[in-house]
Amino acid sequence: MNEGQIPDKLLSQIERDRELIEQELPELADRDVRMREAADEDTLSGHLRRAIHHSRRPLRDIGREAGISSTLLCDFLEGERTLRSDVLDRLAQAVGVTISLVAHTNE
Repeated sequence: MNEGQIPDKLLSQIERDRELIEQELPELADRDVRMREAADEDTLSGHLRRAIHHSRRPLRDIGREAGISSTLLCDFLEGERTLRSDVLDRLAQAVGVTISLVAHTNE
């Protein structure tokens, strides 16, 4: 093998990896759309999702601090799963936000 030439074994692995990425890309794009739509909700969960995204912290760290798996956290972020109020509280604490309610009156 000449200097600067990529070994055949490595080229084969790169090609296999590219094929896998190509297969996964549509699903990842769909998940991204769901995640953005869920974060855009004007709900308590939507606000918390935005806070989680803006925290820029690794999801596994946030999940660990909140006592849930990163898989469950991802499902919540995609809007595929709801969470109990105590879990929402722990997620808010993990990203350093507080949840407060403002009562609106109909006048």
